[in-house]
Amino acid sequence: MSYIMMGLGWVLRVCSVLTGNYGVALIIFTILIKAVLMPLTVKQQRSMLKTQKLQPLLMELQQKYANDKEKLNQETMKLYQKYKVNPMSGCLPLLIQLPIIMMLYWVVKKPIIYIMGFHSDEVWRIVSAVTEWSDGNPDRLNTFFSMVGIDNMAKLTDNSYKMFGMYEIQIARFLHAYPEILQNHWITEIGRNFVLINFNFLGMDLSQTPDLGAFMGLFVGKINNLTLGTILLWIIPVLSGVSAYLTSWVSQLQNPQQPQTDKNGEESANPMKSMMVMMPLMSAWFAFTLPSAIGLYWIISNIFALIQQIVLSKVINPGITEEQIEGEIVNAKKNRKKRKK
Repeated sequence: MSYIMMGLGWVLRVCSVLTGNYGVALIIFTILIKAVLMPLTVKQQRSMLKTQKLQPLLMELQQKYANDKEKLNQETMKLYQKYKVNPMSGCLPLLIQLPIIMMLYWVVKKPIIYIMGFHSDEVWRIVSAVTEWSDGNPDRLNTFFSMVGIDNMAKLTDNSYKMFGMYEIQIARFLHAYPEILQNHWITEIGRNFVLINFNFLGMDLSQTPDLGAFMGLFVGKINNLTLGTILLWIIPVLSGVSAYLTSWVSQLQNPQQPQTDKNGEESANPMKSMMVMMPLMSAWFAFTLPSAIGLYWIISNIFALIQQIVLSKVINPGITEEQIEGEIVNAKKNRKKRKK
């Protein structure tokens, strides 16, 4: 998995070098990921369109085997096999994307290793370079402590990389603000060039996590430490939830599910409706609790998925005609009448 994270970091690094902005690089990175997953997305959309076409036949089966769930499941699977529909194919892109998001979290969390290009056994050189840079200048040292969120250098030297890694995003942001530190002999002795990361994107610091406490404070009249940057970061979780909802909503419009009933004739709960609520809430929550770069990735991914759904639904041929479905229904009704006689 570490090799995959190194690969993701390398792609982000190249995009950062080409664009000069971490936010723009992350957008390009997201589009590249979606492009790689495009064949699976096409397969998923074709399967969903086929399932939609088969809804009348599925309804016929539900009526026919309303009191025999086992037989209903058997006949449903036969129908899927006949028309080469995989009911689980719709989950495949999501199952692949979730590990990517998990790995992307660590790439974002540890940019000095995965994006800037340092090795974990070289990070002590950054501490040494900062120590020399601030030697005899308390203002510089206090600036470093303030930006990183520590009160002494010992927190970065204890336990080697383990402790350093807790403050890696903050240190990467500090190095971008004071790039002369990378010219220190402790760094130049390594003999490699390192990429500085500009986390600022449209006035937002993508290395920061949105302040959920300040957001909730608005509802009880507490607005302490409210800044423009804080407000802008709230936009990311909101857009993340809204874009997830729109994607689910369009998907349900394009692939309406016929209501199912249980053996008592009562309508069963529709899992798609539950997903329309749960996915946006989960998306917004993750965007509130993780670095904003993850939320931006989620937003762009949702928007791209929304566009894909709309376009693919118009150009993909599911391979099932209305005439086929009508013929199946007519034959099913004829067979039902024969059995009654």
